[in-house]
This record gives sequence, C-alpha cells and structure tokens, in this order.
Amino acid sequence: MKTALKIILLLLVAGYLIFAIVEFSQRTEERVCEAVDIQIMDSLEGGVVSTDYIYNILTKNKVFAEGQKLSSIDIQGLEKILQKDPYIDSARCYCSAASHLCIQIMPQQPIVHIVQNNGENYYLDRKGATMPVDNINIDLCIVTGNITKDYAKKNLMELIRFIYEDDFWDKQIEQIHVTDKHEIELYPRVGEHVIILGTADNFKKKLENLMLFYKNGLSQTGWNKYSIINLSYNGQIVCTKKNNTKTI
Repeated sequence: MKTALKIILLLLVAGYLIFAIVEFSQRTEERVCEAVDIQIMDSLEGGVVSTDYIYNILTKNKVFAEGQKLSSIDIQGLEKILQKDPYIDSARCYCSAASHLCIQIMPQQPIVHIVQNNGENYYLDRKGATMPVDNINIDLCIVTGNITKDYAKKNLMELIRFIYEDDFWDKQIEQIHVTDKHEIELYPRVGEHVIILGTADNFKKKLENLMLFYKNGLSQTGWNKYSIINLSYNGQIVCTKKNNTKTI
C-alpha cells in the first residue's frame, strides 16, 4: 500500500513539473520585453564603454528590444554584434524573469600604449588584442621605436604585463623604447638615467638586480648620478656617470 502511495505521489509530482515547464515555456513565448538593463563590468575610468555607448551600438544595428516578444530577440546574434566592437572584451545577454533584456559587458582593459615609428598608434590589452586610441586618454606606459604589432605581441608582452602588474615598476617605468637594433631601453619617472635592458631575455632577473641597485646604490649616491644604467651584461650592472666615466 505504501509503495503504491509513493508511486502515485511521484506521478503527481512529475505531472506537475511537466505542466509547470510547458506553462512557463508558453508564457516565455508570449512575454514582451519590458526594459533593457545594461551592466558595465569593471568599467575603465576615462574609457569609452558606457551605457550610452552600448545603446548606440544597439541603435546602429537596429536592435529595438523594448516592446518586442522575448522569443523574437536573437540573444546569440546580439552577443556577436557587441563582441565585434574593439572596445568590448566580452558580452553576455539573457532574458530575466522580470521580462527584461539583460546585457553584461566586460570592456577591454588596455595595459600599454604603442606608438610605432611609422606613426601607427594603438593600445594593447593583456591578451595582446589591439584597441584604437580614439576618444580615450589613459595614463599608461608608452612603447615607442622600431616595432610592429607582431613584434610587440611576440617579444614584449611578457615584459609589458610584468611592468603593468608590479606596483613599483608600473609607477617607475613610463616608457619602453625599442632601438633600430631591437635593443630595449627603459625610461623611468624617477632618476635622470636610461636603463639599457638589451633583450627581453631574463628581464625579471635584470629588474631584480636593478631593484637591489636602487636600494643599495642610488638611494645613497643619488638618483641623478648616472646617465646610463646598463643591465644587458650577464649578472652585471654597468653604469655611466654623467661625465661619461663607467663603473661596474
């Protein structure tokens, strides 16, 4: 008897669930979009991506969701449209229980400003994706000199990410310059000297040695004693005084 009762209860629950799913699906088909909710995740101060910016993208692509049936909104197509924008890293769209079209935007996060010798000018994000500089004014480390997009992505990104993510070096290094011979020079905010890195090989060890030199050397002799600090020699720091004499 108890077994039969359990079976009946299970059938009733299963029947209710089927009814609820069908009923909800029918209501979803009939529901109309009441509003569009836009959320900008980690919005960059001074960046272009704003609620108005997203609304402009929707308008240009003739996406007028309000008043339309939710079932008629192409969610995947909308995400693709948004993600094509150079200032948007990712977009997630969905319909809420309140009959709202919800749009969540993750903007691109530039970490460096590239200015090539040929005048090409753009930002790079952590992944090496490019962003136009139009309408954006961000205080970032600038990379100049004999570089291309391919060279920057293959040879400089690890160094760029390291400088950007390190509290000290992010504040200290304001410019990276690549010479015609593809030697890397660093220009600091504090100290009237040029840092010759050479290649990007073993840059972490080179900067570690420079940090020790800053703490144990320049902090005592003064930050403006040398015109050049050369880290390109293996395990050595070669400094050129402002009167052109060298010390190791």
